[in-house]
This record gives sequence, C-alpha cells and structure tokens, in this order.
Amino acid sequence: MVDRQRDGGQPDLCVLEDGHRIWIEAIAPEEGAPGPDQIVRPIPMNEGGGLIAAPIRQAQLRTSGAFWTKAQRIAHYIEQGVVTPDDTRIIAISASRFGVYVAEQPLPLIMSTLFPVGDAYITVDRETGNVLDEGFHAAPVIQREGNPIPRTAFLDERFANISGVIWSRVGLGNLSRRTRPLTYVHNPLAEVPLPMNWGVWDREFVTVRSDDGWEANDILVPTRTTEAQ
Repeated sequence: MVDRQRDGGQPDLCVLEDGHRIWIEAIAPEEGAPGPDQIVRPIPMNEGGGLIAAPIRQAQLRTSGAFWTKAQRIAHYIEQGVVTPDDTRIIAISASRFGVYVAEQPLPLIMSTLFPVGDAYITVDRETGNVLDEGFHAAPVIQREGNPIPRTAFLDERFANISGVIWSRVGLGNLSRRTRPLTYVHNPLAEVPLPMNWGVWDREFVTVRSDDGWEANDILVPTRTTEAQ
C-alpha cells in the first residue's frame, strides 16, 4: 500500500505495511561533468574507436555522489519530522544511464561503492594450475581528480540512518532481470534495518562482523562471500 501525499517535501515513495512506513528516495545519476572523472561513452570501432578500459572508477564516483546526495535528503526529512525514528529509509540508485559499461559479476558495483572492496584477485599455482586463493583487494577510497572519496559509507555510523540501498542497472535498452538483476544491500549499522527477504530482489547482500573485519554474503546465492577490512 502506498501512503504519500502528492505535494510537499517527502521522499519519492512510501510503502505502508502493517502500519510501518518504508520510505524510498530514488536517483538516477548521469555521466558527470566533462573531465577525467566523467563516464565517457566509447566510440564504435567503425567510427575510429579502439579498446579502452571500462569506466569502473568513474561509475563508482557517480554512484557514491548519488548516495551522498540522497543520504543528505533523508537526513533533512528526519530533521523535519517527515520521516520518523521508526521508519525504514532506503535509497534506490538506478545506473540506467551507464549500466551498459558496468559488470554485475563478481560483485555489483554498488558493493564497491559502499564498502572498501577493490579489484578482484586470484592466485594460481604455476606448476599445478590450482587456485590457491581468491578475493578482493582492500580499497578504502575511490581515487579522483582532487581529494579521494571514501567508500566506507556502510561501515560509518554517520550513515546509520540509511537502512539499505536498492541497486539496478536496468534501462530502456535492456530490461532483462537475468543480465541486470535487481540488488538490495543491507546497511549492517542501520538504526532501522529492513527485514531480510522482504523484497523481490534477485540478489541481497547482508554484511556481518568477522574476526578480521566484515564479511558480506549474497543470501540468495549463499556461496558468494566478500570480505572487507
């Protein structure tokens, strides 16, 4: 059931469930201003283009900026009393404008924006070819022109007022949930967490403390584990 007035300063959507409000504030970031941190569309080979690196860092910056913008809006709604202390608060981020350049495996890009998860690595025994180790490098910041941006929002108490993030790469050019699954990322520090398995997500990440830091699991794909320091 939707419970939201048409006018006034409120989040984009409110779902009312058994008297409890779940607020959703949505955003679809663009490619960014011209410069080294902009997501630049590749030029087709038949038009003189060539091989270039996928704009992962730039996409992380755009996603981080979108999260920060909406986190500030939700804090404003809480301060005004529009969102109460018992309400669930979710940020929905659509990467539809640049999702074609962002892979979903081994992890959705949103995970390396909210947590200090860097590039994936794999260690192979040269003699046997066996995989000895695999995982992700620790990366507490996203590099950019100027000061780097921390990617530790969901390990930071300042963002405990955010329950989680909905992440989607679905766009008009590709509506397939098979290739662009809908993902929900729980905030492990959330003041008002969303119950697990609440929505119709294709992937759902839950992060808990471990001996060495934090461990994230896709509870819809139990074998996927990610560690963050």
